[in-house]
Amino acid sequence: MEYRIIRSKTLESLETEVNQAMSEGWSATGGPTALPFGFAGYFQAMVKE
Repeated sequence: MEYRIIRSKTLESLETEVNQAMSEGWSATGGPTALPFGFAGYFQAMVKE
């Protein structure tokens, strides 16, 4: 199993990147997470068999 974390500065670009990864066989694990301290970032963990 492979694991990766997608990071983006906006929810819109996170959505685009997650959709692209899903089309390549990756699956989201859990929901997106935001890091509010000084870096407006959004993260999504992905796994692939």
